[in-house]
Amino acid sequence: MIYKTLVSVIVPVYNVENYLSKSFDSIVNQTYKDIEIIVINDGSTDSSGKIADKYAEKFSNFKVYHTENRGLSEARNYGLEKSKGEYIFFLDPDDWIEKELFELAITKMNQDETNIFLMNFNFVNDQGRYISKNRNVRTNTSAVCSTEIVMKEILLNHIQCFVWQFVVRRSLLINRSICHNFKNIMYEDVIWTPKTLQLAKSISISEKYFYNYRQRKHSIVHVSTIKSIRDRKFGIENFSDFIKKCYPQFEIYLGIWRLAALIHLYAMCASIKNPHNEIEQLQKNVRKQIQLNKNINNLKATDKIKYFLIISQLFVPITNTVRKIKNFKFE
Repeated sequence: MIYKTLVSVIVPVYNVENYLSKSFDSIVNQTYKDIEIIVINDGSTDSSGKIADKYAEKFSNFKVYHTENRGLSEARNYGLEKSKGEYIFFLDPDDWIEKELFELAITKMNQDETNIFLMNFNFVNDQGRYISKNRNVRTNTSAVCSTEIVMKEILLNHIQCFVWQFVVRRSLLINRSICHNFKNIMYEDVIWTPKTLQLAKSISISEKYFYNYRQRKHSIVHVSTIKSIRDRKFGIENFSDFIKKCYPQFEIYLGIWRLAALIHLYAMCASIKNPHNEIEQLQKNVRKQIQLNKNINNLKATDKIKYFLIISQLFVPITNTVRKIKNFKFE
């Protein structure tokens, strides 16, 4: 049974005991009250599972499922399977949302007759203090726009592919028992989000900053591994092929998006200590691709610095020096 006014908030949880209460409280305190909170405790080894259980004891709309560790993608898929709401939202457990999010999102989607709501977000540090805002999604878009316009804005790096930047109508994801799932890889956002956007005819846009994205040094997106590098490379190529096949009219902008993505991939390779041949060869190939890419003027300032350090082969020695200084302890 689908509850026509219900919002399903899916929260995959893994070892985030220090951040979980703030995340949960931000859902509980929403001005829109028809919400079910589906928590997937993905094999946490800290007290995250117990914290989730305490919220379930206190609030009847909390549903907690304890599973073995299968990864973020599978946890989201499991939550989607258990959900009953007409609207779906994925919240990362170390982040939090502003209290008016769902009231405005649901109202606007109904008024606009759209299937997706897109919002702005803040970057916050590990302690939850404001760092900066993302590039405003209203810079080159209207309050309601087509999927094509949003896809172009993604290619111009004005809009990111984070899954939590969108509230999505359920019928877009689950239609006639066909479920639009996440791939079991890291950085799955860059695969799931474009395909989800493609399913929508039009999208509601808000310039308000409803999401707070915490930057943690030890989160899965900030710690590079051989698997995360492989997955990131796969995501870049998958998204590139998707644009060429489904939006060939925007292929002229693909180099802009790829340059920023390749700089990130190069930095991931450079952060691996004692890399084996696969990573070393990939790093060399990525550097060549960066050198051939001429979309420098479209990079944000920090990426421009990284670009010039990479092509001058100074990125690795300088980042290693910076890392040593940060880790240096004065006696």
